[in-house]
Amino acid sequence: MTIISGCRSDSGIRNYWAERTPDIDDIAAAEDEFTNFAELAVQAPEADAFRAVDQLLRKASKDEITFIIYTDWIARGFGLVASPCYSAPIFTHAAKTILSKKILDSYLTDGYKKRLEFCSHNKVGDKAELPLDLPFEGRTLILVVNQDCPSCRKAMDRLASEHEGVRLVALCCGHGALPGLPGWDCLRLPQDQKLFDEDQSPFYFIVGADGIVEQTYKSTYDYEN
Repeated sequence: MTIISGCRSDSGIRNYWAERTPDIDDIAAAEDEFTNFAELAVQAPEADAFRAVDQLLRKASKDEITFIIYTDWIARGFGLVASPCYSAPIFTHAAKTILSKKILDSYLTDGYKKRLEFCSHNKVGDKAELPLDLPFEGRTLILVVNQDCPSCRKAMDRLASEHEGVRLVALCCGHGALPGLPGWDCLRLPQDQKLFDEDQSPFYFIVGADGIVEQTYKSTYDYEN
């Protein structure tokens, strides 16, 4: 699935899949239909989005290949921070339902469990969770970044310019020396950390002086281009 290009503030999601049938005979049309669904779902009340996801999975589960394709779209549409329609609540609800059906093999199941664990931390209103000790002294922007990413320096420069007065902390994975950028405290992530999905970096979140998450994970994808 192509990363979703934008999200509309429409309504009408509640019975979206009650009126449609997941059909992969025309895969391009099916993908367009799902993209429209994702754009609607992320703007809808959570209860309506959950209901629609349940309808979709119930219908898609009648055919294993259809189920695999649509669940992959769900994972990338709602479970990737780089998607503008990233939604931890929708993905969490969907992933739990997907796993309960026991259709996917162990490899795919492990991937959902890993992403489900990632989405369950550092939601808005949560106490911030980090894999190392970091005292919060005022509002703090925490960036998880791979040092092997050639375009991440541009993202760090833009974040610094847009968040003046906020403490900037980069938690770095990958190889090489820690980056030395003005205004940034750069720390190395523990190699055995399980809290962050490093494959989804770079992404950031913002924590208040009280240690409570104000903004959950957000990709820097647009900052790197």
